[in-house]
Formats: sequence, C-alpha cells, structure tokens
Amino acid sequence: MNYRIEKADLYIRQHRIIELFEDLTTAISYEQPADIKKFLIEQLQLKQKFGFKTGLFKPEEIDNIFTLFDLKQDGWISKKQAIDAFKVMAASQYQLKDESIFPEKVTKKQFAEIIGEHLGIK
Repeated sequence: MNYRIEKADLYIRQHRIIELFEDLTTAISYEQPADIKKFLIEQLQLKQKFGFKTGLFKPEEIDNIFTLFDLKQDGWISKKQAIDAFKVMAASQYQLKDESIFPEKVTKKQFAEIIGEHLGIK
C-alpha cells in the first residue's frame, strides 16, 4: 500500500474519524433536527465533553431494551444477550472494550447500572 494512504488510514483510525461521522449521521437520522448545523455543533460539544460515551438513548429506554431481550420475562438475560443489547444501545461498536463487565446472568438492575456507567446514560 502507498505510504501516504497508510499514513492517512492510521490517522483516521487513531482519531476515530469514521466512528465520529457514523455517530453524527446516526444522531441526525434519529433526532431529525430542524437546524442540522446547530445540532451538529451541540453533538460535537458533547463528544468533546464526554468522549464517545454519548449515546442516543435516554435512561428510561434502558428498561425497554432489557425487556426486548428478556423474551421469557425471567427478570434476567444471559451474558450474550446483555452484550447484544449493549451493542444496540451503544452509539458505536467500539464502546464495548471488555465483555467481562457482564456476569453470566444479568438482572435488569445490573444491566441499567452497567449501561449507565459505560455509555454515560444516567
């Protein structure tokens, strides 16, 4: 590969440029703001303050996501289900750095605490 292309690719990966634009595009599609420029500025300010922990979901939606994965209504979901639910809620696939944050069985309370802590949803 060309040196300049490799250097550009490394820069884009180090600064998470693709991830940033995916997050911004998703947020625009989800919120559909009337003033896109103002919305983008606000989103970039949030990213500057909180990093990539800024998600699309509100705290009350954590419960809804958990319920979608708890199909049998047991009050808990498996570790794999919790990881899949986390990925649904994460603004980016790169936010789950350590799958060991979830126990083998995850209660709704545990899920809410973990999601809140790792995605910045309070």
